[in-house]
Amino acid sequence: MSRFPPRRAWQRLLLALLIGAASAAPALAQKIVYGYSGAAVFGNAFVAANEGIFKRNGLDVEMKLVPNSATTPAALMAGSLQIATPTAPNTLQAVDSGIDLVVLAGGGYYTKGMEDIGVIVRPDGPIKTAKDFEGKRVSTPGLNAFLHVLFRKWMSENGGDPKKVTYTENAFATSLDVLRSGQVDAVLTGSPYLGRAVETKIGRVVSYYISELEGDTQSGWHVATRKWVNENPAQAAAFKKSIDEATALAARDPSVVRKAMLVYIPVPPEVQAQFIDPKFKAVITPEVVTKWNSILMEQDMLKKPVDPARLLYK
Repeated sequence: MSRFPPRRAWQRLLLALLIGAASAAPALAQKIVYGYSGAAVFGNAFVAANEGIFKRNGLDVEMKLVPNSATTPAALMAGSLQIATPTAPNTLQAVDSGIDLVVLAGGGYYTKGMEDIGVIVRPDGPIKTAKDFEGKRVSTPGLNAFLHVLFRKWMSENGGDPKKVTYTENAFATSLDVLRSGQVDAVLTGSPYLGRAVETKIGRVVSYYISELEGDTQSGWHVATRKWVNENPAQAAAFKKSIDEATALAARDPSVVRKAMLVYIPVPPEVQAQFIDPKFKAVITPEVVTKWNSILMEQDMLKKPVDPARLLYK
């Protein structure tokens, strides 16, 4: 009798081995187009892409830079993006208007001492306090966006009335020009423009206002539509797992964040060197949503608070 099994037995054994190998390795799912703003607060997603974490968790993620995060809720609804990075004001206002979004995981946050966003004025200007901004013209990169909303919050907490300010919208790249020319009295800006303004004596910092707010302020998160999450539960879970792993890696080795930002933020290395190291929270708690609800309700930007239990991915 032959010492080897018959051909059919070999075929059955080979089929079993192939099936076992296929089940052991994660199969790449349908591509996820991830629309992101070129900001360090989304650095944990950059790390997940650059360090191969998405791929190891079975995801095929296309990283797509978007010019304006305010447009991403509509792009998510249209299906041109599967996951994106709308700011908290963008997200909650979209939900308030009937767009069913889910926050899958968190990105960056601001806390005391993080001085890369501020309000600057001309060096010889008289503005020194929150109240001094009343009656003045202030430039913001986005009306009712992250920097603008939190500046109004800072003003109201420090004796000023943000309703007595005239706001104009100017891109980061042109904001210093409008300050220097006298078209506005102050500019809301961040690194590297803030540092450049101080170094060239175009402006001086009145306040690093976000870092002066009470507690931590979540500045970035990763969002999908509920329809996509329900239709792609394995991908949604793998994405969250990837962000968790990338956040843990970034905490252990901040150099991976710097390396990833050079790939995904279209700013030269010498400029990125001025960025502060971002901090990340992958898990968004109900308290984070409640805080943003409170800020936006105070500024009449929501009809009613958004339910954290419905907004946050489980």
